[in-house]
Amino acid sequence: MFREFILTKLPPYNNSSVKLYDNQDTNDIISTLLKAHKLYAKDYDNICVYFWRGNTVETCRFIWNFLKKNVRYKIEPDTRQSVKSPSAILSTGIYRNGYNDCKHYSQMIGGILSALCRKGKKINWCYRFANYKLFGTTPHHVFCVVNCNGNEIWIDPVLSSFNNKKPYINKIDKRI
Repeated sequence: MFREFILTKLPPYNNSSVKLYDNQDTNDIISTLLKAHKLYAKDYDNICVYFWRGNTVETCRFIWNFLKKNVRYKIEPDTRQSVKSPSAILSTGIYRNGYNDCKHYSQMIGGILSALCRKGKKINWCYRFANYKLFGTTPHHVFCVVNCNGNEIWIDPVLSSFNNKKPYINKIDKRI
């Protein structure tokens, strides 16, 4: 019900896509995600107030639960990496053959958190691009991190529980 309500506040999903790169690398993916963050800011401005739960921690937990229940996770193949509008994330997130991966989760989380900041909420957050491969340096996963009273809250719906902290080898943080 809540997902359907949120969809009424967003421009309709039109099932279109644009190929940006033939052979993308991690830097292309990071820069495209950051561009999409700005491109869809107005959409997130329209829905962010419905996610606020009175404080930062409960808002983060609510967003994590919402995505876990309403957006099915399926990793994208290396040959087909995408970013999506919030209506595309929610519309494709319920179908068996639709997929949204960590980028889409992070887009939605970051979009909502940024919009709440624009509405006056004091939320210190970033996109965290992480590498889990020993001897590797290239990130292959992204999630959002909120710094709240000196503690990090990890919002990663790929993992099985809220604020789960899976250790990584190295990271790149990108603040908006």
